[in-house]
Amino acid sequence: MSVEDRLRVARSTMDTAAREQDEQRGLRDRHLAEAREDAKAGMQREMGAAQKYAEHMEELTKRQKSAGGWATEKSLADNASRSVMAFGGDDEEEAPAPAYPTSVSSPVPRPEPTPPPAAPPAPEPRRGRHARPVDDDDDFSSTSWLV
Repeated sequence: MSVEDRLRVARSTMDTAAREQDEQRGLRDRHLAEAREDAKAGMQREMGAAQKYAEHMEELTKRQKSAGGWATEKSLADNASRSVMAFGGDDEEEAPAPAYPTSVSSPVPRPEPTPPPAAPPAPEPRRGRHARPVDDDDDFSSTSWLV
């Protein structure tokens, strides 16, 4: 292989390495831009929730001040339920069952009682770590060794 061939191979290798580095740099830059956009969108969502919380706290503070500075149940209650007028709803098609017995109504069948589940067998008592078997013939615990 001549010097010119080796030079051509080396330049080709260097060009390939440079191209690969450029592609990796572009990929890193693209991932960085995507991560920044995701973070920005997440912060925008959190900022919206924080703004709603701040408005709610301002409203509660305003109500408390209007109540003479006292944090009463009425001043801290949510006014949204009081502002909506209830005229019945979509559930009007179904008539609720009367709370009292009527002569026309049929008796309500009572569910049969289910038998209690069988108790699991009692576990055998645990023994200590260095416990000896019960029928130990070499039991010298009552022997005085200081005689």
